Amino acid sequence: MTQLAQPEITELSPRESAQDARRTQILDAARTCFARSGFRGASMQEICLEAKMSPGGLYRYFPSKEAIIEAIAQEERCGAAELIETMRGTGPLLDRMMSCAMGYFAYMRDPGACELMAEISAESLRNSEIGKRFAQIDDSVRDIMREVFLEAIETGEMPPNADLDATISMLQAAVDGIALRQINDPDLSLARVEPLLRRLVAGVLGMKA
Repeated sequence: MTQLAQPEITELSPRESAQDARRTQILDAARTCFARSGFRGASMQEICLEAKMSPGGLYRYFPSKEAIIEAIAQEERCGAAELIETMRGTGPLLDRMMSCAMGYFAYMRDPGACELMAEISAESLRNSEIGKRFAQIDDSVRDIMREVFLEAIETGEMPPNADLDATISMLQAAVDGIALRQINDPDLSLARVEPLLRRLVAGVLGMKA
């Protein structure tokens, strides 16, 4: 009997692992600085101090603050894609949407996450290049939502929608608004949000809660 070849497992070398850890250390420090001081206010020196690294060490990984922002944008893009994928799959559409929203809210409760989101939104209006980077994240989320809704309409789970784009925008505004609200209302727990958001989403989509 012929034995099938086993897939080769590639492990990171200690050097690669250390480099990844240092890169993560820098990006975590940058997120903290950007949430505290803003993209414009945070300096490379501040990021160095937060990361507990020398300027020379930091510049080996990122030659500029813009390069750090680009790396954060890429991580946000990957994270958003992974989270929004929970809307696919089996089970009632409303349950899948709630799972996605609750995962997002949980992530946004991490220290500095809401503040960084607010800074991204503000800087995207001032800086067209940053705006373009983070607009890609928004576009990818909208594309998946549109695909999921069209499938639900086709199967009869969701009634026909005359303006799907506006509906998606309304839902995004509600979810982003709740996430940002956590800054000033830390008692707005996930347990309190879920049943209210479920009814809101069901109403917007014309479904039963």
